[in-house]
Parts: sequence; C-alpha cells; structure tokens
Amino acid sequence: MTFDILIRGGELIDPAQQLRGTRDVGITAGRIAAVEPSLADAEATTVIEADGLLVVPGLVDLHVHVDRGHTPLGLDPDLLCPAGGVTTMLDTGSTGSGNFPGFRRDVIDRADTEVLALINLSCIGLAASSLGELLDRRYADVPGTVRTIREHPGVAVGVKIRAGAHIIGTGETGRANFLDAVRAARESGTWLMVHIGESPLSIPEMLEHMQPGDCITHCYKGGSERILDPAGRLFDEVRAAAEQGVVFDVGHGYGSFQWEVAESCLKQGLPPTTISTDLHTKNIQGPVYDLPTTMSKFLHLGVSLEEVIAMATTRPARVLGLEQDRGTLAVGTTADVALLEQKSGAFQLTDSYRQTRTADRLLVAAGTIRRGEVVPGGGGLWTRHLAR
Repeated sequence: MTFDILIRGGELIDPAQQLRGTRDVGITAGRIAAVEPSLADAEATTVIEADGLLVVPGLVDLHVHVDRGHTPLGLDPDLLCPAGGVTTMLDTGSTGSGNFPGFRRDVIDRADTEVLALINLSCIGLAASSLGELLDRRYADVPGTVRTIREHPGVAVGVKIRAGAHIIGTGETGRANFLDAVRAARESGTWLMVHIGESPLSIPEMLEHMQPGDCITHCYKGGSERILDPAGRLFDEVRAAAEQGVVFDVGHGYGSFQWEVAESCLKQGLPPTTISTDLHTKNIQGPVYDLPTTMSKFLHLGVSLEEVIAMATTRPARVLGLEQDRGTLAVGTTADVALLEQKSGAFQLTDSYRQTRTADRLLVAAGTIRRGEVVPGGGGLWTRHLAR
C-alpha cells in the first residue's frame, strides 16, 4: 500500500467518529485514504513520525478577521493556518455588501486556507470599526446583505452584527439595527452571529428573535452585560436557547473572555458550543495568540481533551454545514489534519481582563496538513510563557 503522506504512531482523536487511540493515517490525493491501528507495511512519499503527538482533524476557527489590507483588524489567513493548526476559518463580518467583493477577490480566492465569511449588516463592514459601523442607520443594508450572500454561495454563509450600543446605537436606533440583522439572516436563508457587549437590547430580549443555528459570540465576556444575571446565575432564556440549538461561541478576542464567567457557566452546565479566537491585529500578540492556546484555557478549566477537540473541530464544522467533509478524519474526507503537541509544565494563560492563571498543559500546533499537503511552519514556541 502506497500513500502520499503517512502519519505514523500518533494518538488520534476524532470526536466525529468517537475514536481515540494510537492510529496510523494514510493520505492520498488530498483525501484520508486509511486509518488503521498499524500501516507498518505501507510506503509513502512523506512519512511523519507522530509518536507523542495528538493527531486531530484540522481545526476550524469560527471567529477570525482576515481581511488583510482592507480593514484595520485583518490578518493573513495563510500565516494563521500553520501557527494554529487551523485549516478552515470563518471571517466574521469584516466586510459588508459594499466591500465583500474586494475581500473575496484579494484574500479569499487567493488564500490556500479555506476562508468562509459572514456579511456585516453594515455595508462598510469594519473599514471604520473604531467609529461604529452602524451608528448611522443609512449603513444598514438588508437588501445588499441578502444579495451578497446569494451572489457568493458557499463562501458568504451568514450575517454578522456587532450589537454593542457604541456600534449600533441606543434605543430605537439600536433595536432597528438588530432587527434588520435578524431580517437579513431570515431573508437570505442563513444564520446570524451576534456579538454581545453593552447592547441596546438585553441578551434575553435578543434571544427572543434568534433561532436554532444562530450564534451568540463572546459568550464568556465580563462587564456590565453577560449571559449571567446580576446574581451570577445563567439567564433562564440563555439555558433554554442553548437547549434549543442556539450556538454559544467563545470568540475570545481582546476584551471578550473572562475566567470567572467561563468558570461559572461551566459549573452551571453551559459549556461553549464552539471554541474560537476572534483573532485580529490587536490580540495576536496576546492574550489570544492562536486557537490551541485558547483551547488550553478550557483544559485548565476542567473540560476534557476530547470535548475541547470537538469544540474546535466537529462542532464548528457542523455549524458551517461542513461536517460530512471537515472536522473529521473519516476515510474519504478532505485530508485536513492538525498535529498537536500537549506540553507539560507551568504556563501562564491570560484572559481579556489581564487576569493570569497558571496551567499545567499547553496545546501547540506542531504541524498542519491542509488538503493533503504539509504546510510549512508551526511549532508554536512563541506562545510559551513559563510561570516562574
């Protein structure tokens, strides 16, 4: 038996198949060709000795900003891929109807990494993100959002609104913008991601308009608006929405993840549906760094390794409707693979509020295979901050 790539001796974890154990993986023509306890007699053009590494599906980051060169927050998707083991990523509203075509032409279609996108209700997206893209109601473009999604099927996959009052306005202005975003998602037949944070509507009020498949991102943010009530209890509406299929996404970001909120929600039975980074120019040098570092924070909070892997592979792939081909290492699927090293030691991990904890495990992307090709780079040593 001959393969293009043979990954030998790693600990394979594939939540989609409920599979964990030492396996060899053969890859041919960009697809997973074999997954067996041993492929000792196989030959391959490239052999990767994965002893001591975790072999998992290519990670899927459900919240990034990668409109590099067009918006102030945009990063290069092809640099994020090997640094974090991420082979599929979702840009969450960097662009709107007025500038998405340029984003697709200049970034998405040129990237080797698969990039999907949510369309911002604001026609200018985040081109002037610091000024508030929907404070002026004239920028709210429901017809243009719907048209853009229809003109870019399979790439523009949903709608995004940053629902902070400093972004969409207060009172009736803020409410009208939020309801326009809901309408754009419904008319386009897709789904809505809502960035929460000091919003003109309360989270329970917003959830009244959300349906299964819609998403609350920054779900563990601190501050004056949280998914916890003033007494620290989960809102009943939040619990009910999660049970009904609303996605609760981490979206760590520069200001949207607090240890205490995450800890409280986990204790009250609300783990995240998906772990994502919200990586952009202001947090890639910390406190976020990459998706494996963010995943490590949930290991530290007591979430099992299998669940953490699922939250960054199987589940976001399902949110994107890609679960038959991504987020899994099933034979016949696209050969997107992340090789993760689980380091032991004392590592400083910091939330978005400058609170640091010391963890004994750190996940690092040791290598990445994207559509059956080894991606240069990786190693992740820059994320190691030793606690002394």
